[in-house]
Amino acid sequence: MNLFQSFLFRLFILLVFTPHLSSGATLNQGFDNQGTKDVPNQARLSEFRAVWIATINNIDWPSNPNLPVEAQKAEFLRLLDTFQKFNLNVVILQVRAASDAFYASKYEPWSHFLTGKQGKAPSPYYDPLAWAIEMCHQRGMELHAWFNPFRVRNLGFYKLDPNSYAAKHPQYVKEFDKKYFLDPGYPEVISHLVKVIAEVATNYDVDAILMDDYFYPYPVYGKKFDDGKSFAKYGHHFYPKRLKEWRRENINHFISSLRDTLVQINPKIKFGISPFGIWRNKSVDPDGSTGLRGMSSYDDLYADVRKWLKNGWIDYVIPQLYWEKGNHFGDFTSLVQWWGENSFGKPLYIGQALYKSTAVKNGWAQPDELTNQINYLRTNQKVRGFAFYSASNIQKLSASQVKALRGNQLNSVAAIDDNRRVPPSTPPSVASPATAPPANAQTEALLRKEFVLSLNFNPISIRPVMTNLPGKIRLVKNADRSRTLSWKTERNLKSERYALVSFKNTGKRKYKQVVEEISGSAEFNMTEQRWKDLKEMDLLLVSRDIVNKSDRFSHFFKLKRRKVKQVENPFKRS
Repeated sequence: MNLFQSFLFRLFILLVFTPHLSSGATLNQGFDNQGTKDVPNQARLSEFRAVWIATINNIDWPSNPNLPVEAQKAEFLRLLDTFQKFNLNVVILQVRAASDAFYASKYEPWSHFLTGKQGKAPSPYYDPLAWAIEMCHQRGMELHAWFNPFRVRNLGFYKLDPNSYAAKHPQYVKEFDKKYFLDPGYPEVISHLVKVIAEVATNYDVDAILMDDYFYPYPVYGKKFDDGKSFAKYGHHFYPKRLKEWRRENINHFISSLRDTLVQINPKIKFGISPFGIWRNKSVDPDGSTGLRGMSSYDDLYADVRKWLKNGWIDYVIPQLYWEKGNHFGDFTSLVQWWGENSFGKPLYIGQALYKSTAVKNGWAQPDELTNQINYLRTNQKVRGFAFYSASNIQKLSASQVKALRGNQLNSVAAIDDNRRVPPSTPPSVASPATAPPANAQTEALLRKEFVLSLNFNPISIRPVMTNLPGKIRLVKNADRSRTLSWKTERNLKSERYALVSFKNTGKRKYKQVVEEISGSAEFNMTEQRWKDLKEMDLLLVSRDIVNKSDRFSHFFKLKRRKVKQVENPFKRS
């Protein structure tokens, strides 16, 4: 390739294929060939209206690494307040941007973008994901946990935590374009990633697990991703000439394995992908989309999203259609139609480039592009909503853009597309007593498992109304010096399961969870040593009716000697 061809290639990449990490459009020019204006569509009663919150490089939140905790929370709440003004109902929060965590994890270090140092916990301590879930759910919004699976470190240098997976296993890490990635060719890497995501699905009340377009890294002219060793070791039937097929099979295995794991953990958690907007070009595959041949998810990122949809491995898809109508490589309307024809019955939401609405350079030529796109999407029955990239750009919209969106496309509240949660305007209902299911061993095992999976033991994520616990709490000393802690109410249902969670007071109203116990009855048997360990701790009793999916009681108390002393709930909001 000569210098002129190289220049054209680089210009093509910069202008057309802008990946998800860019910075963000406006309102009335129509989409017909004659240039006539569309009449704005009425907002749907049920519609997926999402917004991405990117934490990588502090794009959206928090605004700076090591921002004080209170400032972090204040920034997040301001974003949620803004989302509410636009009647958005889904938050896509990036919780693992670069082999790190915005949550308490056994497997990943705290994020550099959260505390300024990878591996350093927030101080004063809080769990950002658990808190964010609570704040979103209070507003009737879903929270989808967004993972970037293979990236280890993005542009910019910071020291990796010595206990991180990448630091402990440098043989699985590859440098590419001054960035670091885990090599998907190693089975150990796939197993680690499934375990990482399963941890969040198990421990947090997230509504969905979502991955974006980054699998194998975006291609860079003149650079090669060095996975020769893993290919030679694990390529088997693909080696030595079918490298691309092997890479795709690695990602297929990752997606299918993760899907199976999530179903086992909790079938209610949705699993979605937000891929690069072009699956494949029609010039190389009759099943592909029209347009000039360029980069594609299938050929360059080795993500066969169409296969995942066809095989039912994912529950929904948000293709990133960050182009305008008429773009020669990614025409918006043509791609919307293609994805509608290739979503195989799965919910289809369209990713929109909000950042181009506010960009001084490289923005859209038509100031009304964003709202015109929404108008067009609402004419397509296979499209059930949209997602804006990204959050910070909402606050950069012009006054006329805000007026048009809030007064037209987003002028009313809409229930979340699949109605898994009640609309924001409807208060949560109180479940009525139900008949317990037949008491057999299989049912008991299923109830116990569901209770374990459904109850998040992080105290700030427990969302029942704090009430006084009816009945009496008793602590009895048995002949063998063990203790029996029990409480009786007017109606202890057979369909209920109970939890005893203990917290250690670390001073200055800081609490650390140290133990949890689960019981099928309102009674806990403790050894003498366990009682001694617990009597100086704060305890939380939780009762959940599995049949009605409702929390009945949540109450804090302390054990002291042979008596039970009730104390004020330290987590109760004023």
